Amino acid sequence: ARNIEMKKTTELRLIGGGVLLFNLWLIGHYNLEGIPVLLLTYGFAAGYEYLVVRPASKTAEKAE
Repeated sequence: ARNIEMKKTTELRLIGGGVLLFNLWLIGHYNLEGIPVLLLTYGFAAGYEYLVVRPASKTAEKAE
């Protein structure tokens, strides 16, 4: 069951990485600076990990 948990969180993190790459493209394309850059990078990464990946990993642990 642990293998399934690892697979699910890994897939979620890969999706998050794809969104992060898109955000980096947006930053470059629209020449963004300052706070919007922080929100689109660190803000997104921290929020995604905290709100999406952690709860998914905890549900997978409880299923064991």
